[in-house]
This record gives sequence, structure tokens and C-alpha cells, in this order.
Amino acid sequence: MNLSEEIKIYFKILAFIENNQLKDALDNLKQWAANQQNWTATERISQLETNYKYMIHYLIEGNKDPEQQKVYNHLVQDIYSLTDDLLEQSQIRNSSSIFFERARMANVRQTLSIAEYQDIILRQTDTFSVIDLLPESEEKQVRIKQNTLEQEHTVQDLFYTVFSSSRVKAEQISSYNEFLANTGITVQIKCMLISALTLNTLQRFDQRKVEFLLDTCNHADSEISLRAMVGIVPIFRQYKNRWKYYPEIIGRLSVMADDATFARRLMTVIIQFIQAHETEKITKKLTEEIIPEMMKLSPMIGKKINLEEWMGESGLDEKNPEWQKILDEAGLTDKLQEFTDMQMGGADVFHSTFSNLKNYPFFNEMSNWFLPFDKKHSSLQQLFSDKSESDSLLSAMLNTSMICNSDKYSFCFSIMVMPEQYRKMMISQLGAESDELKKMAEEELVLNPHQKEETICKQYIQDLYRFFKLYPRKADFVDIFATPLDYHQLQPFRPIVSEAKNLERIALYYFEKNNFNEALDTYLLLTEKGNPTSETWQKIGFCQQMLGDVKAALEAYLKADLMDENNTWVLRRIANCYRLLKEPESALQYYRRLEQLKPDDLNIQLNIGHCFLELDEYSEALNYYFKVDLLSPDNTRAWRSIAWCAFLSRKFDIAQRYYTQIIENQPNAHDYLNAGHVEFCLTNTKKAVDLYVNAVKSAGSFNAFKSLFNEDLDELQEAGIDLTILPIILDKVRYDA
Repeated sequence: MNLSEEIKIYFKILAFIENNQLKDALDNLKQWAANQQNWTATERISQLETNYKYMIHYLIEGNKDPEQQKVYNHLVQDIYSLTDDLLEQSQIRNSSSIFFERARMANVRQTLSIAEYQDIILRQTDTFSVIDLLPESEEKQVRIKQNTLEQEHTVQDLFYTVFSSSRVKAEQISSYNEFLANTGITVQIKCMLISALTLNTLQRFDQRKVEFLLDTCNHADSEISLRAMVGIVPIFRQYKNRWKYYPEIIGRLSVMADDATFARRLMTVIIQFIQAHETEKITKKLTEEIIPEMMKLSPMIGKKINLEEWMGESGLDEKNPEWQKILDEAGLTDKLQEFTDMQMGGADVFHSTFSNLKNYPFFNEMSNWFLPFDKKHSSLQQLFSDKSESDSLLSAMLNTSMICNSDKYSFCFSIMVMPEQYRKMMISQLGAESDELKKMAEEELVLNPHQKEETICKQYIQDLYRFFKLYPRKADFVDIFATPLDYHQLQPFRPIVSEAKNLERIALYYFEKNNFNEALDTYLLLTEKGNPTSETWQKIGFCQQMLGDVKAALEAYLKADLMDENNTWVLRRIANCYRLLKEPESALQYYRRLEQLKPDDLNIQLNIGHCFLELDEYSEALNYYFKVDLLSPDNTRAWRSIAWCAFLSRKFDIAQRYYTQIIENQPNAHDYLNAGHVEFCLTNTKKAVDLYVNAVKSAGSFNAFKSLFNEDLDELQEAGIDLTILPIILDKVRYDA
């Protein structure tokens, strides 16, 4: 049996567990273990089956066991673990993914414990302290570099050891806690431990590690606690079907939800994960629309605008308005504003830029994707060796909240390969702007006291996004950003997410990004909280309409109308839904209400005419169409409505006059076709054929034309046309077309 077949069995068993078909799950597990000749697993499965039979027996006999649910939960947990283990047995032997490569390496060499890594790191830190006492010399720099490389290697080795580790015991969790509590270990190294644990748990379910990450969410250092919090969201998302069997974890999260800081931070992380799902759309928009437009315009700017003056010190207020006019006419102002709006809204606008700067050898090492930015990293020593350059560049790097850690490394590497004169110029410019960036950061902190926390979360999620999308071996991992947007449905997070204000916040993010399925689901959950507003029902209706459920949309709009009866947007939607549902009489009632509120709105007048037309009240329809035509003589929509309504009411002379106007103003296939019908009814057969020929050309083919023509056969017959001659007419059209 090959690995792909075993993966199919694995998911088949998971499906049985999730559907509470434990006998089927155990039967398949037993067969799978036998095929693997895994007699230890076979014996364990038999024990579980025996326990399950005893539980069923007590239940059938009517014996009440207060521990029954607890026993059942533990049974399911064990079945999950065995299923995971059986697949891993094959993956350890056959999988080429980096996780199992590292696991195989760990099996053949003696890995260090967390306590041992801790001792090594502390010794290396002490060595730095000793070296700092030495006088400045070349030897000192060599020793610093050597010790830096040694510690980086240790941290890298620690990362891979934790990343590929098996399920932990209680004493190992104690070692993790001691590691995080040790003040001699830097925050950056502790963050690497958290990232390695997160990736490990995404690969291999481990209840104790999940509980440890939950503990770490309350760590005193925000860099560490927020990295843990970002990690738990995809973990809870990935194993969403398991948590009902772990009531202790759900209960624990319920208690943590009472902590306002934890609740606020979790919502920040969830919202930013939702935003991260939009990164591909943003990247596509930037690369296919905004940046190409800016590039196309650049030659014209060079010719039309004196760039030295444009970039000079005169200030925005003194710029020649003609310059702005050039940008406006080219549409660049809107594109730049769109880019700024996306950036201010927290969108990841730099992914497209820095995705091309991930080819440096640094990024071939998996652990480096999770490194907090550190100017002391050995790969950056060349860049930060100049003290003056170091200060200005470091200040600029650390003061910007817009670039994540991974991109900061990319940016530094790109500067390092520049010719010296360009590098110095760029660093100089960055240095000049660093004070302004620092000032902006301080202002943001005043406006939003949680800005620093939000920045840490955003940057780490962006680091994760780049890893899962750009790491050379990304195919070895399940992409946490390719999963459905169902953060509002994750059971363990419900105590926080289900609060009305939080549901509304999530719904708004879904809605604004046109994720209408998810927005609808969230808004409907919001209505269950009681007292939904008119706006809530409006958005529910809009989502349903965009998803094609017009009837449900109408019901929502009607509820919104009850709460806000003079809302013209709602009235338009209700009327439109009634028209789509072929209920023009009901639609007319709402257009009449709109007419009272907006008597000068010609679009309402036009729609009232359409309702009368659909009710076959042609005279009334024409009155409204003529009114629109009188007030807006260039309104071609009114012309088409008048012409067709006149045709249906047998006023062919009026129809002919208006179709003549339409044909002279960018007609489409329908216009030529309808004009031909009018001429046919007026017995101007030759002219009718000419118009039909034009309709064929406009439609693109005779078959497309004929399909349109056949839709009008009933109207032609009612207009008195002898249908028996139509095949001849159509043959003539085919000859001439």
C-alpha cells in the first residue's frame, strides 16, 4: 500500500469519527494496523474496542454513568491519536516533506533537550558579555562574529528539534515554561520556540502543546504572548472537528474570554487573518492594475512635468494645478488614492513587492522565515558595520509598522547588493525620513493605545503568509491561508466571537471584502443575538441578493423596511426584487412610495413605466416614458422603452421614430432586431431585412441572432405578422449577412 492510499484511509477514518461512527472507525483502523503489521497498534485498538463495547452494554442496560460522556470523549481522543500515529508510521518511512525529513534525522541522532539548549544559549550569552569587556580590536570583532554564528546555529537547531518533536510529556512542558521564564534568553529566541511549536502542532496534534500555547498567551512580554495567540488561531481552525471531545480546552477558553485583554487581542488576530486572506486579491490588483497604470504614465510625466519642481521644497499647496490635472486625466490620482486607502486599511500592500526578494540564500533556511528582525544577525553585519549608516537605517527599519520582519530582511539584502553610491543615497534618504516615521508611530500610539500590539500581530501574520506562500518547499505544508473564512464558526472561540459587537466587526470585514457567503452567515448569527437593526437586515438582504437568492433577499429587505420605512435604498431594493420575482404589481407599490420621496428621480419614473409595461398597461407605461424623455431628451434608456412599448401597443409610427434615433446612437443587436420588427409590421420588408442583417453582424453569428429572433415570435404574431413567411425572410437574411 502506497502513501497516497494510506492518506485516503486516514481521511476516511476521520470522517467516520466526525460522524460518530466509531465501530466503522475501529474496524478500518484494525485493518490498517494489520496491513502495516503494527501489532502494538492492533492490541491498542482491541482494548479501545473492548472499552467501547462495555460502554454500549452499560448504556443499553440502563445503567446511568455520570462519567459516560467523559469516557466517550477519551475514547474518541485515543482513536484520533491512533489514526494520526498510523499515518505517521508510513510518512516517517516514505514522505519527502521537510517535517518527516527532520523527524527521521531526530530518530537517528541524539537530540538535545530544551534544558540543554537553554544551558548552551545562556553560556553563549555570557560569552557575549565577556567579549563586550574587551577593548575594540579586530580580534574582538572576529570573536563576536564567531559567537554570533554559534548562537544562530544553536537557535536554528532548537527550532528544528521543536518543529519535528513528538508528543510531549508533562515534564517537557515544564522545560518549555522554564525556557520562557529565563531572563537570560532573548525575546527573539523565545519567539522562535513559539513559532516552532506552532508549526509542529499544525503537523501533529498535541493537546499538551495546545494548552502550553494557551498559557503563553498570557506571557508578560507582548512579543511572545501575541506570537502564541497568532499561532493558536490556525491550530484551532485546522482541528476544528476535534474540540468538542476536549471540553477542558473549550472550558478553559471560555474562562479566558472573561479577560478583556485576551478577548481584545484574539479579535485583533482574527480580523487580521481575515485581512490576510485578501492579500492575493490585493497583489493581483496592484500588479495588474495600479502599478501598470503608474508605469504607463511615467514617460508622460517626464515630458509634461518638471520632476525637480514636483519633488522640490515648494510644498503641495504651491504646485502647478496643471500637474495635478495630468495625473487626474490619466487616472493615476485615483490609483494612488486606492493604494493609500488599502495601506491605511491594514492591507498587505507590500507582498507583491517583496515576493520578488525572497530568492536570497537566507530564505532557503526554513527557520529564517520566522526570525524577528535583528540588526546583529550575521547575514546583516556587512550592512550595519558602518555606525552612521547603521543608526539611520536601523531607525527607519524599526520605526515602520508597514513592513514585516521577513520583508525587512529582504530589504536589507537588496540594499547590500546595490552599488555603494546608491546604497549610501538610499540609506541617507531613509535616515532623513526615520524621524518622521517615529513621529507618525508616536501619533498612532496616542490615537490607538493598542497600536503596538496590532502591529506585532500584523507583522507576524504577514511573516506567516510569506512562509506559506513563498517558501521554496511550501508544498510540504497545508496552507493556513487557503482555508475557508469560517473564523466566526470556530466553537472554542465562540465565547468571544459570538458577542454582538465582535460578530458585527467580523461581518463587516467579510462584507466589505465581498465575501457574501461568510458575511451572510455572520449577520444571521447576529440576528439571533436579538434586536437586529435595519442596517443588519439590509446587509443580509444584499448578501442574499448577490448570492442569487432573491426571495430571501426580499424578506430581509421587508424587515428592514419595517424598521426604517422611508429608506429609499431599501425601497429600491424591494421594488427591484419584486420585479425579478415577476410581481410587477407589488413592485409598483414600492416605486410609488419612492416617487413620493423623490419626485424628480427619473430612474424611478422609468421603473414605474416598466412595471406598467409588465402589467400590459401600455398607455400608462408610455406616459411615464414620455415624461422621462421630455425631462431628459438624451436618455437612450427612455428611447428604447418608448420604442418597445409603442411597438407592443401597435403605435408603429412612434416606434419607428424612436428606433431611428436609437440606430443613430451606438445601437446593439437588440436595437437592430426590434427596429426590424417595426419595419416588418409597417410592411417595409426590404428595410426590415437590412436591419436584421445588421443585427446578425452585431450579435456575432446568425445562430445568436436567430435565438434572439425566436424569443419575439409571440409578439410578432400578436402584431399581425404571418409567421409562415418568416423562414423565407430568415433565409434572405442569411444570404445577405
